[in-house]
Amino acid sequence: MRKYTFQKNGFTFERIDKAKARRAYNNGLTVLFCPCNLRPGSFWGLDMEMNKANADCAPVTFDGLVNMYECYNCMNTETGKYTAFYIPVEYVDRFTGEKPTAATLGTVKQYAYDYMEV
Repeated sequence: MRKYTFQKNGFTFERIDKAKARRAYNNGLTVLFCPCNLRPGSFWGLDMEMNKANADCAPVTFDGLVNMYECYNCMNTETGKYTAFYIPVEYVDRFTGEKPTAATLGTVKQYAYDYMEV
């Protein structure tokens, strides 16, 4: 898996593996699907946000969503044969869970929960 991060609407997205994406989706978090050879946010527009709370995604399992997405969007070697998964991440203070300041002793990378409220 190639490590890749990008910025979109002020959020930093990071590429994750399928197991982490499955856990995030099953816990109700938003996961961005994109063909592996394309970059999210490109003008091709093949990246899609999947969330269990959406009416379209609710009756379908994660693996079912991935199969449907790959059937229509990951068809050839130009786009890629499989799906890449991205989640928004942010760095927070490891003790308070708030944005880091100059007096912060350590930081932790976690899911950007503000992304779901936008």
